[in-house]
Amino acid sequence: MLRFIYGGYDAVHAHPYEMFRQAGVPDYTLLLVKSHAYFYLNGVRTEIEPQTAVLFPPYTYLRYGSLGTPYKDDWLHFVAEGEEKLPGELHLPLQTPMRLPDLSSLSACLRLLVRKRRTGGLYQEETEDALLRGLLYSLADQLREPPDRRRRRPYFRELQELRAEIYNTPEKRWQVPDMAAQLHLSVSYFQHLYREFFGNSCIRDVIEARMERAKFLLETTDMAVGMLADVCGYESELHFMRQFRQREGMTPTEYRKAASLRR
Repeated sequence: MLRFIYGGYDAVHAHPYEMFRQAGVPDYTLLLVKSHAYFYLNGVRTEIEPQTAVLFPPYTYLRYGSLGTPYKDDWLHFVAEGEEKLPGELHLPLQTPMRLPDLSSLSACLRLLVRKRRTGGLYQEETEDALLRGLLYSLADQLREPPDRRRRRPYFRELQELRAEIYNTPEKRWQVPDMAAQLHLSVSYFQHLYREFFGNSCIRDVIEARMERAKFLLETTDMAVGMLADVCGYESELHFMRQFRQREGMTPTEYRKAASLRR
């Protein structure tokens, strides 16, 4: 069984930042890096780009840090009880930068893991095992999938990074004209490309990201709904409540009560 130890997401550490553990930790460490950073891998200092994953085996020298800007990542620690060969069977390279086409999907899976740990449940261990397994298989798939035509097209990488930023920072006041200007595109062409690449509008992704953040905060904090609306990027509490009810079929307060009963 794969056992989730602990983890977190959307971590931000002010520059300069360095993590250093001479003897490593007694479990696997997976880092989903979202900023420019340096890592010492097999004794060699290596600079890596955002949208990169790095997997460390137990008791391995850990040293990495920020590179000119705040260090940002998602991270998790897990144990492969009786399945120590699984990373090798999936051909997941250890202590090697893995540049990924869709880091955001792995981040979403990791967020579910963290939420599951905090909410509990009768089948918590089994659910965490399934989510961890899905995350690792998804990682392996991304490393092996054939080149996608989209990735060779102009603006795909820039739009992919923008989409990851939307899911990582849903509290920003996202506006379509600002997003288009960020990529030096007209609003109409930006919207066309975004929908063509991802099958979804950028505004729908903004809403989805905000709803995920809101549900997490409702499940794990006692933050007042008005304050929660603000930290999720809504200027109006009424707008947030209306949108939440449309998406979830209940008010934020009703969702919080239902979540507490599931614990």
